[in-house]
Amino acid sequence: MTKKITRVIALALVMAMACLALASCGKTLSGTYSSEGDFLGLAGAKTSYTFSGSKVTITVTTSNFITGSDTDEYQGTYEITEATDGTLSIVFDIEDSKVYSGTFSFAEDKDAGTIKINGITFTKAK
Repeated sequence: MTKKITRVIALALVMAMACLALASCGKTLSGTYSSEGDFLGLAGAKTSYTFSGSKVTITVTTSNFITGSDTDEYQGTYEITEATDGTLSIVFDIEDSKVYSGTFSFAEDKDAGTIKINGITFTKAK
């Protein structure tokens, strides 16, 4: 009888540990999400986030009618966190960029294929 109770308790502990291990895995994104904007057709910018596992590449292309276009690329890591009130944030640690590093508000609409970072909507490439 004692052996049976010990086995049941051990199995319950293993199951609890498995649940905790799965729950601690953070949410990840995959693919490329982009957003574009322009100013009266004279100048514009396109920002793309390419996610793979915990890594992210940010590509920023700016253009204007005088100097043409310029592309910058930044690489780093990201993590999506959830506050106790349920709001999501995305934390970027980007090499060589203080502008793109930090904590930003985050939302995802899987049905629409979009994410929002600091209120800006980015659409997933197909």
